[in-house]
Amino acid sequence: MKKLLSLIILLACVSMTLVANKNKKTLNTTKVYAVGGNIKIKLKNDTDDEVTVYSGSGNSSYRLQKNIITTISMEEGAKLFDYNGGKKGRVLLVVTADMDGKVQMYSKL
Repeated sequence: MKKLLSLIILLACVSMTLVANKNKKTLNTTKVYAVGGNIKIKLKNDTDDEVTVYSGSGNSSYRLQKNIITTISMEEGAKLFDYNGGKKGRVLLVVTADMDGKVQMYSKL
């Protein structure tokens, strides 16, 4: 009787361990995506002129020099505008998570 009870307890422990390992493996294969926070937009001024852009989320303007990459930290959904003569111009881009760390060419915006 003791042997049977010990065998049942052993089988219960083994099955619990297998279930725990199965759940652990599932968690390890899940991809994690960052939600919220700031996204770093890299802008390269590939035109012949120096330009200024305006960040709607931070209320800041940035001067983009010719052939220089400038990094701007913005929140997802924020808008980046052209900035001419102290006024916001056209919308250049709306920030999305897939833009994080990728270089955006000014001439293509």
